Amino acid sequence: MEHLNNLKESMAVTKARLKENSLDSLVWLGNIVPRILGFDSAREKVFIPYWILHFSLFTYVYVVGCVVYQARHAKVASDFVKNYVNVSLVILTVMNSYWFLVERGLLKTVLKKVKEIDNYVVQSGLFAEKHTHSLFLIKRIIHIFGGLNLISFFVVNIPNRLDLKIETFSMAICVGIEPLTSSPNREICKVLLGMTECSLGAVTLHFQTLMLILIAHTTSMYQILSDDIMMFNTELEDHRDYAYIKDKLSMMVYRHALILEITQGLKSLYSMPMGVNFGLNAVCMCFFCFLTSDEYLGFMPILVYSFLAFFLYCLLGQRLTNAAEVFARAVYSCGWEKMNVKEQKAIYIMLMQAQKPVELLAADIIPVNMYTFASTIEAIYKFTTAVKL
Repeated sequence: MEHLNNLKESMAVTKARLKENSLDSLVWLGNIVPRILGFDSAREKVFIPYWILHFSLFTYVYVVGCVVYQARHAKVASDFVKNYVNVSLVILTVMNSYWFLVERGLLKTVLKKVKEIDNYVVQSGLFAEKHTHSLFLIKRIIHIFGGLNLISFFVVNIPNRLDLKIETFSMAICVGIEPLTSSPNREICKVLLGMTECSLGAVTLHFQTLMLILIAHTTSMYQILSDDIMMFNTELEDHRDYAYIKDKLSMMVYRHALILEITQGLKSLYSMPMGVNFGLNAVCMCFFCFLTSDEYLGFMPILVYSFLAFFLYCLLGQRLTNAAEVFARAVYSCGWEKMNVKEQKAIYIMLMQAQKPVELLAADIIPVNMYTFASTIEAIYKFTTAVKL
């Protein structure tokens, strides 16, 4: 009876979390699968057993599989090209796994600052409706992005992977457990492949979800701060409440400084992973032109992921840049000329900081925005057209 009550209580909490539009619910949503596997960002310490199993499966299935395939099975150029997709997955997995292990301290620091600025907005009660709506939109994007990847993963990727055909993924399958036509070798191989794909998928999806939450939430904080500072235009009409204006301006300076620290943290967290992802996704999409029509289905989950991740990076980066530019205009138009000299100096300092470009850079080189997305897709289209002709 006690276990049944605990189950009901857990289901009630889960239902409330899914309905709630708050930062805590978003982080909780992104940590559902990692919490089960033991590598969620909320853990105080790294769960070593999971990562040992993760890297062992990954090394055996992908690293050994790619090396053996290229040494024994690859005969023509197209075989090596198709195997590159698996090599790119190796690089991507190493980068994401390394990021979770090495950047854990910085990630927790950024999350703490994000929660601090979110708590201020919640406690102030200002723009509560806009705040709730922005979190609702972030949650919807997570559902759409995660849903598309999960459908592609379970409907296409897993069935094709468990087909145990070398031709399907251009990679040696379960090296050393041959023959795979007999039992229990076949069943053991399927279990190993299934565990590997689930572990790799969980790490990659958690990485993307955290990135989406942090960047989209920072964009939302910029937008709310812009609306808040524009209220000075009406509040300055009544100078009898000037003490409130001074206190509010002081808090706004602090909130803006906190957003800048969060943005700098995001650059440090995602600069190199974005650079690696950009390169791998672009090259993977280019190499799909070498596949035959019969091979498209097997590699479709990777193509869908590459395109969605690339688009999502650029969209989030563009929205963050746009929100920062809107805030800079809001600071200039907030009615500072009606303030005293001391407050005008504070506005001036804030304006100088706000006018500095805010943009994420992949590998500290490539701007993460929609222009990069459009120009890259155009280049891929030209490359594909030239190869096909």
